[in-house]
Amino acid sequence: MIQSKSSPKVVARTKYQLSLNNPDNKYNSKKIKNIKNYTDKMLEYYSNIEKKAENLIDYYTGKITKHTDINLILENGKYATKDEMEKRKNYISNKIKDSNLWQVVLSFDNSYIDSHISLEDLEQKMAKEVLPAFFKQMGFEDIHKMQYQLSLHTNTDNYHFHIAFMEKAPNTRNSDNKLSFRRKGKIPKSCVNFLKNQTILSIEREHEFKPRSVSINKDIDDIKEFFNFKTYNNILKNKKEFYIEEKILTLGKLIEERNISNNLKIKYNSIKDKEIKELTKKIKNDLFNTDDDLKDYYSAFKKSISNMNDYFENVAKSNNLGKKNIDVSYTKNKEKYLDNYILNAIVNYSKYHFVSNKSRLKITTDDVIQSIIYQVYKNNKKITKKNIISNFYKNGNFKLKRDVKSAIKNINYEMEEATNEFHKLFINENEKTNLFYK
Repeated sequence: MIQSKSSPKVVARTKYQLSLNNPDNKYNSKKIKNIKNYTDKMLEYYSNIEKKAENLIDYYTGKITKHTDINLILENGKYATKDEMEKRKNYISNKIKDSNLWQVVLSFDNSYIDSHISLEDLEQKMAKEVLPAFFKQMGFEDIHKMQYQLSLHTNTDNYHFHIAFMEKAPNTRNSDNKLSFRRKGKIPKSCVNFLKNQTILSIEREHEFKPRSVSINKDIDDIKEFFNFKTYNNILKNKKEFYIEEKILTLGKLIEERNISNNLKIKYNSIKDKEIKELTKKIKNDLFNTDDDLKDYYSAFKKSISNMNDYFENVAKSNNLGKKNIDVSYTKNKEKYLDNYILNAIVNYSKYHFVSNKSRLKITTDDVIQSIIYQVYKNNKKITKKNIISNFYKNGNFKLKRDVKSAIKNINYEMEEATNEFHKLFINENEKTNLFYK
């Protein structure tokens, strides 16, 4: 686990040049007079071959002085050619009429980098993972509308990237919610902190982040299995508490009566009916409160989430950042995904369950006997179910069984006369057919 130190592992410095058409540019006292000269020198400095990270293979094969590529990494992670370099010089000097030009210098603790990742892999992760996520965080809508390049310099005591980026086309939502070129030049501190944290997370993905992520995903899969329509052990089919069965039938009836969805599959988040949404949540809470196995798996999931959040906190500490700079969107999204999966499973099963059983809502002797046995077992789990059944008959309960049969016969007759009034009574679920997930 990362330990906080007095010196951060990543340091960022930023600057910007407002576009020529930016309304704020007329108040800029540091206007650049010769844009073409400025952008040309910027890229030439970035691409200086003497500052490039040497590839050991190139050293042994004698290719170091024979490269046609230059030290300028493009959006696709490849090095630019000399022709591409000249195209970029012209493009940036022309595009600055409309788009701001942003620059970032990202510096590293060399020993930290050397112990975690190769410089070649670091370049690829920055180009393909870190910067796209950073642009999203800044509010740019479409990554493909961003033009950027970067260079890794290794000629100082600290490895460091020089990064420059622009908008190819309007890519920022303005106050009218329309796409426009970004007006604001300064990069928010929160975005700079995000960039530093994302860089560390990307570097440590294999060592720290990935094992935690695998654990969370496994916990999610374990819980999803409880609600898998294709398995006989689906918790919605094998309910131990009959009052949950009643709620499931009620939910299915409401969904059908109020015509929530004509589609085979219902999405919980698309439901507007408040009563249906609240009942779905109650069923979910009841299931988690009554099934010990499900509770255990959910506890394991929450522990994995907590471990990941602790890791995110340590990443922030390693950059001398406070708790307000911790980005836990990853774990929040995982929790949201699992919650939506369960709620979707409940509403879909409830509709299917009610539709497939509404024409035969009758109870049987076995339902009642099963209820009696379960209540005894629930009160004293040290007694086996076999002993409960044996004691039931030894105590002269054959007559009780006959009485139960007689009462059920009368109840079922009334149910045939008024099915809607008795739809909440217990039923025996033997169906395995899944109408929604074939």
